[in-house]
Amino acid sequence: MHDESTVGVASGDYGDVMVDLILGYECNVKCDYCSVCDEMRAHNMTTADALAELARARGLGIRQVAFGGGEPTIRRDLFPLIRWCRERGFTDIKVSSNGLMYSYEAFARGIVDAGVTRFHISAMAHTAALYEKILGLRGGLDLVARGVDHLVALGHIPVLDLIIKDDTWSHLPDIIRFWAAHGVRTFPLWLVSLTDRNADNVQSLPRVSDIRQKLFQAFDVGRELGLNVYSRHIPRCMLKGREDHARDLRQDRVLVVTPGSRFFLWESSISPNTYTPRCQGCRYRNGECQGLRRDYLARFGDAELEPYPEDS
Repeated sequence: MHDESTVGVASGDYGDVMVDLILGYECNVKCDYCSVCDEMRAHNMTTADALAELARARGLGIRQVAFGGGEPTIRRDLFPLIRWCRERGFTDIKVSSNGLMYSYEAFARGIVDAGVTRFHISAMAHTAALYEKILGLRGGLDLVARGVDHLVALGHIPVLDLIIKDDTWSHLPDIIRFWAAHGVRTFPLWLVSLTDRNADNVQSLPRVSDIRQKLFQAFDVGRELGLNVYSRHIPRCMLKGREDHARDLRQDRVLVVTPGSRFFLWESSISPNTYTPRCQGCRYRNGECQGLRRDYLARFGDAELEPYPEDS
């Protein structure tokens, strides 16, 4: 694992850091874009491992925690881990999920009662056919929608992380409208990544210049409906005219802990963290912009970058 002192946080400076605990890679579905291969699914933390990492984080002064995977909601120890965090001073407890388990009202109520303060759901589509194609589960859309409805009824409106890929980008405005009708207000947009199991599925990753107008329409729908719609993986110079919708991952100080590694989110192979010669002289380099994702650069190069002159 990386030592935390080498990855961008000064000693003792953990007050605004979130530890993102990737409990393991087991899941209850196999999405067609998932980067988790079968070998990775065998790597999972024990409860003791998870508690040790949580205690370590709390000892550093961290008060924010996220549980991810894989699919954390299928773990039998999730509720006890959440309660442990709540009882030991974690004030912000987040769970990232595919949302299927929330379709059981008792489960949704139980996880809220355990102490979760924020829910993130990875969503894919707005029609039953497309959702089933991506998720690989018949009735998946109805289950996730029911889960969202349960959380909203419990006073916990989830954030929907929308996955942009070859068969979803053209539907983004409609997808946002669909989920907004279920009460969702916040929609981070994430480009699918070409890593591990999805590395050879190159057609799944669209070129930003090909989908830019649809992205702008999605941002416009957000403004029309009073929603928070923004991009997490696209440099601002590729969204000119909508730069205010680009969010740098360094704005979230997230320390990711997996069954075998520890790193900050912006270091990840699926995060934008690479500058090219075209970035030289851009006024946002080393500031608000983190550059391109490595898999995107390998697929499409950097010709789409339009750097901002320092004196403009």
